[in-house]
Amino acid sequence: MTRAIFRHIRWTMARETAREAPEMVHELECTTCHAESSPADDFETVRDWAFAHTSGNPAHRGYRETVTRFWRMTPTDGECP
Repeated sequence: MTRAIFRHIRWTMARETAREAPEMVHELECTTCHAESSPADDFETVRDWAFAHTSGNPAHRGYRETVTRFWRMTPTDGECP
């Protein structure tokens, strides 16, 4: 017979504060041809891509934004065993 001890742990979820983790990452996708910008921490970078894309393809006027945010789970009662 195998024995196990389980411990209930309360958790909290908050935005990732690690130095290397950006607050959020933006990406845009053209809804006409599905071309995509590169992911960027700065929205202005993907916005500039959309302006350039529409400039080269005047009928491509719709875009879908994907935003990625980073989160971290931590135990509220101290460290995990």
